[in-house]
Amino acid sequence: MRRTRRLPLLLPLCLSLIAPLALGGCGGGDPASPRALGPAAEVSFAFTGRPADTLRVLVRGEGAIADVRAFLATRDGPRIPAGTIARGAGLDPRYPFHFLPESVQLVDAAIELCDGAPMRTAGAVDEYMRGATGEANPQQAPWCPWSAYPVSLSVVAED
Repeated sequence: MRRTRRLPLLLPLCLSLIAPLALGGCGGGDPASPRALGPAAEVSFAFTGRPADTLRVLVRGEGAIADVRAFLATRDGPRIPAGTIARGAGLDPRYPFHFLPESVQLVDAAIELCDGAPMRTAGAVDEYMRGATGEANPQQAPWCPWSAYPVSLSVVAED
């Protein structure tokens, strides 16, 4: 029985599947611009018991932005911001961490593991991230402060 080489047949198939993925980001323009990444909004969250203590967050995604608008209009429904935080200041320079904008969503409830108070120091962020992930030096961690709720929304980029 003769063995045939399938590489010449598979190569065009593989390239036809990979090329659109590789070229997807080549549409021109700045891929880091807010418009290139879809709808985005700056959302301010306050904390129950400390309404003057706010956190400004960049949020991306139609669903999350619609949920914030709905809560602001009715004061009902999901209100807790949940997502992944990373080290380093983001939109709000008062905090040494920021939410990854695409990860933010509003939820009704969340597990206790990701609950936490706003962290004002890098040491507090380190301590929280180690506890939330169980890792020695995590760069990201889930965070869902149960006491937070949206108080304002400003659209940064439309779809």
